[in-house]
Amino acid sequence: MFYEKDRALFTDLYQLTMSQGYFDLDIRKDATFDLFFRSNPFNGGYTIACGIPLALEYLSNFKFTENDITYLKEQKMFSEEFLEHLLKLRFTGKVEGVKEGSVIFPYTPIISVTGPIIETQLIETALLNIINYSSLIATKAARIVNAARNGKIIEFGLRRAQGDSAYIGVRAALIGGCIGTSFVQGGKIWECPIVGTQAHSWVQAFDSELESFRSYAEIFPDKCLLLIDTYDVLKSGLPHAIEVAKQLQERGKQILGVRIDSGDLAYLSVEVYREFKRAGIPNISIVLSNELDEFTINSIVHQIIERGNNDKKEKKLCKETISRLTYGVGTKLITGGHQSALGGVYKLVALDREPRIKVSENVTKTINPGVKKVWRIMDDGKFLVDVIGLDEEKEPSSGDRIHHPIEHMKKYQLPEDIIVESLHYEIMKDGRVLADENPSSWKAAQAFCKKQLRCLDSTYKRLLNPHIYKVSLTKNLFNLKVDMIKKFSQ
Repeated sequence: MFYEKDRALFTDLYQLTMSQGYFDLDIRKDATFDLFFRSNPFNGGYTIACGIPLALEYLSNFKFTENDITYLKEQKMFSEEFLEHLLKLRFTGKVEGVKEGSVIFPYTPIISVTGPIIETQLIETALLNIINYSSLIATKAARIVNAARNGKIIEFGLRRAQGDSAYIGVRAALIGGCIGTSFVQGGKIWECPIVGTQAHSWVQAFDSELESFRSYAEIFPDKCLLLIDTYDVLKSGLPHAIEVAKQLQERGKQILGVRIDSGDLAYLSVEVYREFKRAGIPNISIVLSNELDEFTINSIVHQIIERGNNDKKEKKLCKETISRLTYGVGTKLITGGHQSALGGVYKLVALDREPRIKVSENVTKTINPGVKKVWRIMDDGKFLVDVIGLDEEKEPSSGDRIHHPIEHMKKYQLPEDIIVESLHYEIMKDGRVLADENPSSWKAAQAFCKKQLRCLDSTYKRLLNPHIYKVSLTKNLFNLKVDMIKKFSQ
């Protein structure tokens, strides 16, 4: 798709300089790197892991071309022997990680990569680029879908995306819960529905709004969705849309609905649905757009609910209105809105399985050392806590004491009757993908993401001040970390 060939230079210069250093010093050990993040995006309570199949595609096709080597020679930084080594280099390592669409939390490795240190070093930048952005957008989409009470969300962001990020942004949005995109080539590549109506320019191009609606309905009688806010929604756009809808009915056709791109979207939605229902055309969609995000959509839904609180008949109408809403979300989805990046990092944690640590005066930047396993503890069908332990450890059990990864005085004892699941599985071995991780197969990841979110208590899904999910260390990993901190802090 996007990472099939000629992408070895999709990296930072220091990856190459370090790799030449390893080569010159004949450091040929196997390194293990963890890719993880330290805080959830959007001040939220969770993150959706996304982009893993794209990362595997990159690794599967990792190769320096003759042209790449020529360019690197021109920099006059690298030895002939090292460049010859690069020309033959392929990724031969192993990758373990979570499933695409998993709900994950800070400090839990999304993937762990093990292989010859030059290989695992060179791929750092690309893996972070792919997984950080994909996970950011998938998380944003999931938050928006949740705010809409699992309503229909369409990705509308191509014109505001940062260049080609739109391609993998569409895929991430779908995994987070979107039902389609306005991006035509994105729809083709990812085999998902494409959605669109007309712009205000279509309406403006005619002598009257009614004429523009009739013309559109004539051309697209089976896909007629009309933009009704070019002039005045209630006085002009709505009555004209109803008139055209009735004309379509006379031809045995059904209008899909209308789109509103400005004004008081909560108020207008209810009034538009009320009038369509009075006209005997209740089965319509009302598409809302205009710089939407999870907070705006949450506000729209709440306003409509509150409007129906004092009257039983109005309450029923408002409930029906909410069920008819579809949201076209553009800029603040495809760009991440106020947060432009997920702060994922890629850190060396072991060399030939011997633990390595990075110690920092900022305690949040002190990494968890060693080759690790990750387990999720379930209680009564809900996620309770994630536990990170050393690779040789057995799975946690009831009564075990686990430790906060940063605040060392905090401990937690696992309760009775828990269910323990392993979060990591082997997805690549000897440079070959083991799992069925076709990047185009986003539907399974979307379904898995929805299932995961149902297992996450609503307190973690709050838009403001969500509950903090516990990610803890086993006693053995905690003790190893403390001992290594003492060793390297003397």
